[in-house]
Amino acid sequence: MNRAVFTSWADALLGTDRNQRVRMTQALVASGIYAALSVIVGLGVLLGLVEPRPAAALAVTVLGVSAVFLALIRSGANLRFASDPALTQAQGFFCVLAACACYVVAGPFRGAILMTVMIGQVFGIFALTPRQARRMATLGVTALGITMTAGAFWDPVRFPPRIELLNFLLIVLMLPIIGWLTGTLSAIRNKLRQQKVQLENALQQNRLLATQDELTGLSNRRHMTTLLVAERGRQQRNRMPISMVLMDIDHFKRINDGCGHQAGDQVLQIFADVITHGLRTGDALARWGGEEFLLMLPNTTAEDALICVERMRGQLAARSFEHIAPKLTVTFSAGIGVCTVDDRTDAIIERADRAMYRAKTAGRNRTVVA
Repeated sequence: MNRAVFTSWADALLGTDRNQRVRMTQALVASGIYAALSVIVGLGVLLGLVEPRPAAALAVTVLGVSAVFLALIRSGANLRFASDPALTQAQGFFCVLAACACYVVAGPFRGAILMTVMIGQVFGIFALTPRQARRMATLGVTALGITMTAGAFWDPVRFPPRIELLNFLLIVLMLPIIGWLTGTLSAIRNKLRQQKVQLENALQQNRLLATQDELTGLSNRRHMTTLLVAERGRQQRNRMPISMVLMDIDHFKRINDGCGHQAGDQVLQIFADVITHGLRTGDALARWGGEEFLLMLPNTTAEDALICVERMRGQLAARSFEHIAPKLTVTFSAGIGVCTVDDRTDAIIERADRAMYRAKTAGRNRTVVA
């Protein structure tokens, strides 16, 4: 069969959502077991071991309810049951009831029907909690015990009490063990799932730490270096200039010493926020070190970069820092270096750095173009 056709057929039957496909597959397997059970009971009818009418009623009921479970999952109605979207408990309860009915109908080979209850317990590994698994095992033992007792009491010829006692003891031995194993495996599975989520979160955190400055949320020096390499590659194609702006907050040491390091951290965060809001798509800002920030402006001439930086200077001047310290104002000095196709990146950053220091020497709170 063509792979595309097979995929289309599988999507039509199981859906496209990964979790729903798993639930639908499990329900289909359960339906297949019920269908096979109905065929076996039907064979018993042909062999004269099972009465036709009860067998037919059982097959119709079992397959009908199984179809209802399939329809609920395929339509997405099962998602309303957030605690058990696979309907595992409901299907498990139904499996117990179906096994009890089949036990009554099956005739001489009813002992083999007990296997279906155990299969239902095993299905619980995928979703049941240990408590739910124990509850399912208790239900199985209780329901089959009542069925066997009623059969031995009302029809001891078809349900010999001694044989029913042995069957019941077998159920008492096996179902609690299977229920315990199911709960244990389910707990292990849930723990592994939680550990996977924790590992993914830790990996995500590590990725952020590798690319992001923890205090300001900006790119760190390493990530900015990567961005510069990528932008230089694009510059080779479009031949447009890249402006590098190195900015340093004026008298930052005085802010730290006079107001405290916590105030200094707040200043850095506000500065990063102000500058970031003035950027275009494609621009990049990084904390280059301490109170220094590197701004990359692709496809930007020195004149346009100067206009951009002065606009940011005005936005920073309009920002109040009174909540940090009375009469506190924050300014910055900036140096601009323009990178052409033939320039080295480190040389341009060095040129911007020298221009920034000229701005500081000239009185701070100004921008110098290299």
